[in-house]
Amino acid sequence: MPAHRSRTTGWRRCLQQLVDHNGSLQIALAPNGPTGRDFVWRAKLISLSDNEIIVEMPTAAGEPLPLEEGVQLLGIIAIGQNRWMFRTNCLGNISYRSNSRDGIGLRLQMPKTVERCQRRRDYRITTDVLSLPEITAWPLLDPRSIVLPERMCQLRMERHNSDDIEPRALSEKDVMPDVGPSFTATLVNIGGGGVGMQVPAGHASGVGRHRLHWLRFPLPGSDSPPICVTAKLMHWHLEAGNSTYMGMMFDFSFNPSHKRFVTQQITRAVAIQQREQLRAA
Repeated sequence: MPAHRSRTTGWRRCLQQLVDHNGSLQIALAPNGPTGRDFVWRAKLISLSDNEIIVEMPTAAGEPLPLEEGVQLLGIIAIGQNRWMFRTNCLGNISYRSNSRDGIGLRLQMPKTVERCQRRRDYRITTDVLSLPEITAWPLLDPRSIVLPERMCQLRMERHNSDDIEPRALSEKDVMPDVGPSFTATLVNIGGGGVGMQVPAGHASGVGRHRLHWLRFPLPGSDSPPICVTAKLMHWHLEAGNSTYMGMMFDFSFNPSHKRFVTQQITRAVAIQQREQLRAA
């Protein structure tokens, strides 16, 4: 797919190219203050009109993630190393049919203008800056060892949400699964039942050696404990600047009950962000 390198010329053509090639639009809640951690969802593009962009409903751990009508969003058009960002707002849900399959999509207002990001990893436009979360990952050596750590993650979150101030009975290091050395990455997108991570150059040695990983990352707009979850490496590739992109799929096969917990916590954090944004409007 050819890249259009001028600042804004041809962005509508690029958007149409993504639709024609079953591509995706990246969307995020417009920041409501310096949260320091913003989720970016990858949502499949369905169709375009003069006034609207239709995308698949974003997901959290593979479950639909409802966004409220009127909430302000940032849209990101990414083709290769080129990225354009724009402000938009949610116009509500819509039913659609694609490839003989019915689905629920999201209606976004078509922007009048976009801004090209100046640097490859920059998520900054005139009025908004996205700060992507840092994620810590460990190669998982024994997947059977994750049940207790995932349960302790859930207990810590429940205690935080209930304002329980009692000290933890176990320290974090006591409830880690059987893992190898950790590495840090940037959580660049979430959706499709997993996450996309960008590992800096020099920190991705042997990333394809292990299939399963133990992940820990913060929730947006919240001071709650981080989410811990098992994930399977589905694909990875080198990017410009020698960073490595890792596509990870959440894996709940060793602890199926953890899926509901992860979905609830992500949905709850996003609902809080939406409520605060709409309240400040």
